[in-house]
Amino acid sequence: MNQPTSTATSPSPAEATERDQKLRLRRLGMSFGSYMVTFSIVVYCWLQGMISLGVTTGFLVFASLINATFWWLIRTGQNLKFSDPSMTSAQMIVSLLPPIWVMAFLDAGQARAIFLLIAVVPMLFGILALTTRQFIVVGVWFFALYGLLHLVLWAYRPEVLNSELDILQTVAFALVMAEITIIGGFISGLRGKLHQRNLELGKAMEQIQELVNVDALTGVYNRRRLFEVITEECNRYSRMPGSFSLCLMDIDHFKEVNDTYGHQAGDAILQAVARSVSDGLRAIDCFGRYGGEEFLLVLPQTPLEGARIKAERVREAIEALTFPDIAEGFRVTVSIGVAEYHREESTDDTLLRADQALYAAKDDGRNNVKLAPAPAEASEEAPQNSSLSAPSVRPV
Repeated sequence: MNQPTSTATSPSPAEATERDQKLRLRRLGMSFGSYMVTFSIVVYCWLQGMISLGVTTGFLVFASLINATFWWLIRTGQNLKFSDPSMTSAQMIVSLLPPIWVMAFLDAGQARAIFLLIAVVPMLFGILALTTRQFIVVGVWFFALYGLLHLVLWAYRPEVLNSELDILQTVAFALVMAEITIIGGFISGLRGKLHQRNLELGKAMEQIQELVNVDALTGVYNRRRLFEVITEECNRYSRMPGSFSLCLMDIDHFKEVNDTYGHQAGDAILQAVARSVSDGLRAIDCFGRYGGEEFLLVLPQTPLEGARIKAERVREAIEALTFPDIAEGFRVTVSIGVAEYHREESTDDTLLRADQALYAAKDDGRNNVKLAPAPAEASEEAPQNSSLSAPSVRPV
């Protein structure tokens, strides 16, 4: 959280894989539904006495085994080892086997033509997934299996073949397959371009989101993003035990630096301070520019004492910075106010207590860390220290 990145929530690789696997199972369910539509026609052929019950049962067993195999591959994750985890080409090719099984036992050439038409349907499943080259490979397999059917019929049942009709069906099948290949490849190309445009749009949105959340001068989060993170931590704290703290820091005598060395020197100091703090943060920490020369550090899962230790390290690191380009031996220091969030208060109250602690650090000579008392203690101490009730007049 410490480095400015897009706040859009992206799924982890495991979540993305699980989502894709579920989608593949849904598509497999659609494919099985297509098999069942074909099976209804097979049943009709059996009722009309065109094929035997054994052939009808064979189609159902064949289709069930094919789908069960693909289901097992997806459920066990074995499909992820393949170059195409969706196994689109493989599913399209084997889907032709059950219809060919039935076609081998049909006597009428017109009836075989019906199943040949049905065999084209699986090609539609690849329109949004396959390239033109992959379509050609699938088409070659379709022709090879269809040619194998004719070889079997010619060898064992030549009487059911009709040369003119079978030639016409083969030519029509070839033309339809060629058209689907061309159209499918064209649509796949459009899909690839659309996918690339979506990726570019996503990157542009991330850049826009980063610009919205990042301070242009220092490169750390801006006030808007800081308040978003504080709200997120408050919500998290309400759901589970834990704590988080805020460290509000201010560069000492910054106005004098600007007046003496110019605003460019002031900008260089702000950038150096931002880099120094960012380099020493945990992944869960959030750091940003609160306004002017003020910075805010959000420390999740950190109680007050842990925040004090972190604030001291930050103060020491900034004190060790040198600025030879501004002046020989020139250094800057920061004052830091630390407050731990308590459930009985609002985040605005926590920020106010951190601000009051920062004022106390300034009032105590600067270049130090002050801890804000708990809300109840702060309310008791406020009447005894009137300066804490007026953070808007903090010395610089």
